[in-house]
Amino acid sequence: MSGEIIIKKLEAAGLDQVSRFRMKDVGDRPLQQFLRRDALKSGAAHLTTTYVIKRPDAPHVLAYASIMCAEIKLEGAYPIDDKKAAERYSYQPAVRIARLAVCDGCEGLGWGRELVTTVIGVISLSIQPYAGCRFLIVDAKRKSIDFYRKLGFRLLDTEANRALETPLMFMDLKSP
Repeated sequence: MSGEIIIKKLEAAGLDQVSRFRMKDVGDRPLQQFLRRDALKSGAAHLTTTYVIKRPDAPHVLAYASIMCAEIKLEGAYPIDDKKAAERYSYQPAVRIARLAVCDGCEGLGWGRELVTTVIGVISLSIQPYAGCRFLIVDAKRKSIDFYRKLGFRLLDTEANRALETPLMFMDLKSP
């Protein structure tokens, strides 16, 4: 990582400024727009929670991840060996990384990895002690599949999923 950073929940615009968050790839513009227009509203409605990366001496958001409750349909593609009866349910509990983005000029600094690590920590400390949550999932853009694989995510290995523009990837959060 380059320099000291802070990772925290997104707060009101005066504290966390999102207006300078830019992404050059046209395909990533919805990520830019969500942070600027909808992240605070989505958080207030309890639909997502957004974590941001900033420098300690600046209010501008440099990267973010938004998470939400979700579920995953494993479709027999991944066995839950430690609890066979779990397979009788079509869906298993999960948290979804709904959005993850790093602004232009900050790519390659390890901030995406830091945000995923933060999300895993939030799940481990704030969700799993109180509610079932076995998986972390993401609908990965094709260009991001290798990034998520390096972090330990697996592609849900079904024909239908492999054909999607943003295939589902998952991480089993079961403690060893």
